[in-house]
Amino acid sequence: MNSEEISAIKVLAPAQRMQQGDGQPGDMNHVVQFYEDDAFLCDTVARFLGAGIVAGDPVVVIATDLRRHAFIQRMRANHLDADAALASGQLTMLDARETLAQFMVGDMPDWERFTATVGSVLERIAGTRGRARAYGEMVDLLWRDGNAPGAIRLEEMWNDLGKHYQFSLLCAYVMDNFYKEDDAQLFKEVCRAHAHVVPSDSYSKIDEPKERLREISVLQQRALALQTEVERRKQAEARLAQLLSERTEEGARSQQRFRLLVESVGDYAIFMLDPNGFVASWNIGAERIKGYRADEIIGQHFSRFYPADDVRAGKCEHELEIAARDGRFEDEGWRVRKDGSRFWANVVITRMLGSDGKLVGFAKVTRDLTERRRLQDEQIARASAENVVRFNELFVGILGHDLRNPMSAIAMGASLLLRSVGTEKEMKVTRRIAASAERMARMIDQLLDFTRMRIGGGLVLNRERTNLFSLCQRVVEELETAHPECTLSLEFQGQDSTGEWDGDRILQALSNLVGNAINHGAVGRPVRLRVEGHEERVSVLIRNEGVVPPDILPVLFDPFRGSQRKERKGLGLGLYITQQIVVAHGGTVNVASSETEGTTFCIDLPRSVSGGTSCIPSMTS
Repeated sequence: MNSEEISAIKVLAPAQRMQQGDGQPGDMNHVVQFYEDDAFLCDTVARFLGAGIVAGDPVVVIATDLRRHAFIQRMRANHLDADAALASGQLTMLDARETLAQFMVGDMPDWERFTATVGSVLERIAGTRGRARAYGEMVDLLWRDGNAPGAIRLEEMWNDLGKHYQFSLLCAYVMDNFYKEDDAQLFKEVCRAHAHVVPSDSYSKIDEPKERLREISVLQQRALALQTEVERRKQAEARLAQLLSERTEEGARSQQRFRLLVESVGDYAIFMLDPNGFVASWNIGAERIKGYRADEIIGQHFSRFYPADDVRAGKCEHELEIAARDGRFEDEGWRVRKDGSRFWANVVITRMLGSDGKLVGFAKVTRDLTERRRLQDEQIARASAENVVRFNELFVGILGHDLRNPMSAIAMGASLLLRSVGTEKEMKVTRRIAASAERMARMIDQLLDFTRMRIGGGLVLNRERTNLFSLCQRVVEELETAHPECTLSLEFQGQDSTGEWDGDRILQALSNLVGNAINHGAVGRPVRLRVEGHEERVSVLIRNEGVVPPDILPVLFDPFRGSQRKERKGLGLGLYITQQIVVAHGGTVNVASSETEGTTFCIDLPRSVSGGTSCIPSMTS
């Protein structure tokens, strides 16, 4: 700009700016503040807003989150009750980026949407309180995004809105927006769109016309300096272009490949932050992991990715402080996606310095480790559960071992008493003691067997040539003596019933199954056994006319769960131990139960260690 153009710019002093807004309905005072220092801008805007609050005017602020917070803090420092103004509705705060998005169509603001968005706010607040004061930095956001035509159009729309509503508007542009040679014409267009222009930070304390003229002269000197700077930049750009042209084609291709690599990485969120933590770039991995498109998140503060508690605790600022101080920050923790869901993330923030050594921003890389965290939690929970189970099993084994000696003493004492007691009453009590001791001894043996199977390395088998039919005969004879009221039958079909088994263990398994069939069968109905000799295996089928409840059948062989009836007299380990004995021999044990067929257990044993097994519980009557 030349000196005549600069001199034509209307300059407004602070006292005048604060008093603007006394015109007729539809009258509008539109002021633009150019600034270089954020602190200066915050102070200027806070005083502009504070004057309106003191005067009882409705006040609207359309700014970024950080700026709104800074204005509130500055007004509090100026002893203004901004919180009360917010609570009463006198002060309205809107987010600049979100408000802008409501009326942009492509790259240009739309008048209908603008009036529906901003005009409705002015109508609501000014209709009840009178003339309003407004501060907006949406135009500055458009200019920073490289959309100068959109910013100028928005300024014109503000002027058009002033024909319908009474309000004073303060806009602000950072001077860094106007350092290029082509910015001179745009600068003039911005100035023409406003009723008053405040050209530099130093005008905040100028009230006298003489001093304002002196500052206009200073502005002229700045314009000359700007022109010199433009020339210098042109020379620097020419030198840079020459240096760039001297770079090899391979180097240029390498940079292009690296840029494409970063943009195409889908497993990592890779993006840049400016020194204040605002997102400056966005790759496809960031969109996939966090859910935001580039146009939704660029320009927003990275605190959006953190849980609310972390944001309130100052975690975001703390991370940037460490990265700026130490060069790098790494952390794992919960982060938040666009839809509000959480994911476990590994985050690395790296400091970026300019050629002058000053901080220019941060590179941030985020990985989604939710699945790894889930697996780790499952492993910890599984290990904890296994430790509890192992402790319980070890406790049961120790308990069984320690009970064995006193129980043997009780059984021996009962046996001696049976030989010496005289009266029938004493004999009856002694028999009851002996029977209880015998039952307890069996329980202790089951506990010890259970411990050997679960934590003692399994059963040790003493295999020898054994006749399975003969073992069944022994079981029938013993149980007929113990249960004279029950009818037991035994039959054999097929080839011989011999094989290489541990006879004592097989006898224990058969006793458990036949005893279980007697205890849980239909009262007064027989229990039938059948031994079947096949080429490589021998099977035993044991059938009663009782029924196993359907809800118990799936867990019948589980330890401590197989016997679920009220009349149970054991620990619920018999069927589990039976199953483990058969499996240790390479065989199988199965059960089938129904109302019509009753219940049939089938033990199927290979004749030798290498023999195959197959058993389907089926026994016709």
